[in-house]
Amino acid sequence: MPPSLARRSQAMSAGIITPPPPPPPPPLGGSTAFDPDTMFCGACCDNPHTALDSDGGESWQSLWMQSIFVMEHEWKAPHHARVVQSLVQPLEGVNKVWMDDKDASLLYIEHSVAVSTTLLVEKLKQGGYPATWQASQEVTDMDELLLPKNTTGTDNTTGEPVSTVRTTLYVQGLCCSTEVPSVRKVLKGLSGIGRLAIQPTTARVLLDHDPTQAAPSAAADALTRAGFPTTVLSTEDPSQATAAGGSKRSATMASTTGRSTLHATAVLHSGDVVPIQHAAAAVPGVHRIGVAVAESVVYVEHDWSISPITVVMDKLTRKGYPTTLVQDAQAVAVAQQSAQLIAQPRSKYVESTLAIPNLTQGHVALLAKAVKQHFIRAQVRALHPHVSSRTVKVEHNPELLDIELLAETLRPYGLDVIVVTDGHAEQFILPLVEDEDDKAAKAAAAYETSGQLSLSVIGSGIFWVLSLFSYIGNARDENDGFSDLDDSTKSGHGAFYYFEYFGLLAVVLGLPPVAVKAARTIKRKEFDSNCMMVTAAIGALLLGEWDEAASVAFLFSVSEYLERRATERARRALTQIANLRPDYCHWIHPETQQIWVVPAAQVPVGSWLSVRTGDKIAADGFVVRGTSQVDESSLTGESVPIRKGPNDTVQGGSINIGSTPIVVQTTSSVADSTVSRLIRLVEDAQTNTSETEKMIDSFARAYTPAVVAIASVLCTVPWLWGIQTGQEWCLRGLILIVIACPCALTISTPVTYAAGLAATAQRGIIIKGGAYLEALGHVRTVLLDKTGTLTEGKFQIMELTEIGETRSRAEMLGLMALLEASSSHPLSAALVKAAAKEGVQVPTELRMEDHTILKGEGVTAVVEGKQVYVGNQRLFDRLGMYMDLPKAYKSVAENWQSNGASVGFVGVEREGIIGFYCVTDAVRPEAADAVTTLQIHGLRVEMLTGDGDGAAIAVASQIGLPNSAVHAKLLPEDKLHLVGRMRSPPSRRFLQRNSTVLFCGDGVNDGPALAVADVGVAMGEGASSLATEVSDVSLMDNNLHKLVDAIFMGQRVVSTIMQNIGLSLAGKVVVVILTMAGRMTLLGAIASDVGVMLVVTLNGMRLLPSYSDVTKQERHHASQRYDAVPLVGNSPTGVAELDDSYGAGEGRYKENELV
Repeated sequence: MPPSLARRSQAMSAGIITPPPPPPPPPLGGSTAFDPDTMFCGACCDNPHTALDSDGGESWQSLWMQSIFVMEHEWKAPHHARVVQSLVQPLEGVNKVWMDDKDASLLYIEHSVAVSTTLLVEKLKQGGYPATWQASQEVTDMDELLLPKNTTGTDNTTGEPVSTVRTTLYVQGLCCSTEVPSVRKVLKGLSGIGRLAIQPTTARVLLDHDPTQAAPSAAADALTRAGFPTTVLSTEDPSQATAAGGSKRSATMASTTGRSTLHATAVLHSGDVVPIQHAAAAVPGVHRIGVAVAESVVYVEHDWSISPITVVMDKLTRKGYPTTLVQDAQAVAVAQQSAQLIAQPRSKYVESTLAIPNLTQGHVALLAKAVKQHFIRAQVRALHPHVSSRTVKVEHNPELLDIELLAETLRPYGLDVIVVTDGHAEQFILPLVEDEDDKAAKAAAAYETSGQLSLSVIGSGIFWVLSLFSYIGNARDENDGFSDLDDSTKSGHGAFYYFEYFGLLAVVLGLPPVAVKAARTIKRKEFDSNCMMVTAAIGALLLGEWDEAASVAFLFSVSEYLERRATERARRALTQIANLRPDYCHWIHPETQQIWVVPAAQVPVGSWLSVRTGDKIAADGFVVRGTSQVDESSLTGESVPIRKGPNDTVQGGSINIGSTPIVVQTTSSVADSTVSRLIRLVEDAQTNTSETEKMIDSFARAYTPAVVAIASVLCTVPWLWGIQTGQEWCLRGLILIVIACPCALTISTPVTYAAGLAATAQRGIIIKGGAYLEALGHVRTVLLDKTGTLTEGKFQIMELTEIGETRSRAEMLGLMALLEASSSHPLSAALVKAAAKEGVQVPTELRMEDHTILKGEGVTAVVEGKQVYVGNQRLFDRLGMYMDLPKAYKSVAENWQSNGASVGFVGVEREGIIGFYCVTDAVRPEAADAVTTLQIHGLRVEMLTGDGDGAAIAVASQIGLPNSAVHAKLLPEDKLHLVGRMRSPPSRRFLQRNSTVLFCGDGVNDGPALAVADVGVAMGEGASSLATEVSDVSLMDNNLHKLVDAIFMGQRVVSTIMQNIGLSLAGKVVVVILTMAGRMTLLGAIASDVGVMLVVTLNGMRLLPSYSDVTKQERHHASQRYDAVPLVGNSPTGVAELDDSYGAGEGRYKENELV
């Protein structure tokens, strides 16, 4: 039996069967009203999946199915899984899509019962992935799946644990990619380990694990025993963690899922049960629904972070079942969570705020030094300076240090310190975290002391320098590069000759730390650079070359410190990104309005947060009260602050830098906020290695054993020709052992990628790994979507006209608004708004069924028994309605299209087209400049759009694209196939890659094209979640210049890596030639090895912008846009400064309460 059939047979035998049509429900006498708990658990009937009401109607049903489809081909390439996901995931009611990790012909789709398998098969076929439906099974537990989803590019081959947390480990000795296999081997030997993300550049390991099976300390202890001293830096709260690559729902259901109760205003009958269930099934986030017919009560189990109960109520009302709210699950959960937040224990520290109007970046180090000099840790635990807002957050113990005393201490340093908030007076007491102080102190000590020079290494260096005095004058025989072991030959040497023996002391002090590491490596049955250096040093001692042995011992001992210093900026840049997420926030109690300082990770969705000057916004949300300036530069790279007022959206991680506090209502948890997604993307990106990195690792694995083997021969065989010959060639062999270490290659390459990733992240460009950064460097074709990418995606209705006399204008507008109100397309909102301007609201009294989005065409639904359509000309051509449109209206539509407008129509079954409209979408102001820049640099730029030729050509003419570069009237599947045809097959040649294709889009319709492109770029703030998920690069705002910056950074990274490879190999070749010629010493070999490593590492670090460059860029942006952005104060750098009116205006706080 073929493997695929065997797998399908196993699936069928596991209970995945085609469900037969449900039998008619048996009658049940009486008038018993079911309790919600018994309804949902099925305790009142024999069938655990069905409960019956008193009238014999089906009372509840799981709304989710899991279906298996058999693909006609086995699509094994990773990008195929993403393309399939992008084809099916956008369908309303599809929850999860994944392919079998063992049999690529099996596709699993978890979907609502309202989504037919026929529709899924049709969508797959349209995208070029024909498949047949095999079987379906009802999903009764939303946390359990038939088969675990395999996440492409992760280390989890056994399936992700059901509930995981992410722990960050700091691993000493993890300096380059050669140690990665050893670390992975140790951790994979532990139970409960899921995904591993090992980052050599930052010496960190991101570990997703099941805390019930593998504690963070157990992982740290295992690595420490294996020779990698490890410290636990942080562990996420299990209730807030989302398993990387796993199901987001499973991680969040515990906190955002519950049961709400509705009361139907009309009397329900048994025939109403199924329509109510199907109506609710179409609402995202609804898991199950129960109906008590006798009581006219509807119970809804839903995830309110996805769909609040009001969304379900609106859906039921449109279906003809109006309801009133009896109990809101969200309100109940918020009340419980509020009680938990208040009840948690408090620490001895408070958070106070200092305002320093003259604070600059140069003062940050001075602040830390002054506080450390005058106070102990028990008094001041942490400082959080923020230069843009001119504020410093201080965590201090008020029993040991008054905030006024701290301010008085800092003023003599030239700082104009003002106490804005006294945490003790305001009772801003920080919550207590178990072992918080000890963990923080250990983590800080491990990070700061690793790589620092110990006294023994410093002493080794001093004695090594003294040993070099033996070269002064005639102390050493200049005609012999090697020592003579005969002491009788030394009597004629100068006074400095015996300084050579200082080298022996240098070895004694410098070699033991390296020898300990080598012993641990040998214990793991491995052979690394530590073993090589110990071998070379011992060999030099046996030959009597004390100074040479000293050079190896000292320079290699100090190389870890030099490497750390060289890569410090890259580490710091990546660490700053990880620190964007706040630890605490000021939570406003929903009843008392009192402000509490609580852990940000525990704040429930829907909470109100007080955000004062210098405070980070904990989670995504919108402003409820107050108006201020918000700095989003850490997320978008734009240094100019943005004015935010009531109802304006804000993103987690941004900072209030204005002088007025604001109140924000959260719309996401901290774990699901923009800043958390950014942090996780940056963390995961460092583990997505490029083809070049893989080739270099393969080269290193082959190069090192080969050179060591040759060196072994040189150290042994030549002794057969005499002692002198043996000494000479043995020393040459030791030199080869030294240069067998591939550190320059294996350290500089990941550092270069890390620098490039950090530099782009600082500019609001998130690249999901070195593989895509390298692919950006080879981009030669750029394909741009029109709507929302080249244009702003803000539609303006220019004309809206009714046609015919079958419907009045108000009826036409009402039908249009009814269909478009349920669509997420930007045009839909504009059409609904246009109807509202004429006084026509969405007619919820009309019964609408089977609302369907027709990708690339429009929307359709059955309204009061008639099929209604709203969409473009392609849709009405297919329906045959456009051909019946009078010529006069066709002429008007064609005229609109020729002027660059997009034209749409409203039609009704058997009535034809009853109205049409034209809309315009302004081109982004930077689009023409971005396109021209790409063309000047030799890139081919083309535009893809589903609009007609007229609108497409009009936009192309404004941005400088010829008509030949325009592809119009494309469906999502057409974009998919067009991008696929333009791709080139991967190159098999070493360090060479064919040109790549980049596609940039922002909508759900762009998902398939984003997935199949070599580089998919999700454009801006408005990008759909699917577009962001399947893309390789995410732009945090809507500036097309960032796309150009990303491509240019990719080119710089590729160029830098080629330079580093060339320099590293050239250094090795030169040393080998000089060694064979007898003109090289161990000192020269180790110095060249360390020197080349530092040069190529620093070369890679050039990708990071310097502080002066960042300051100049900020000032340039501020000078260009200062007049357009209202600022507080008169700051010439474009950032808001504090003034005497701090706290004035809306949202003042007094006595810890909101007034």
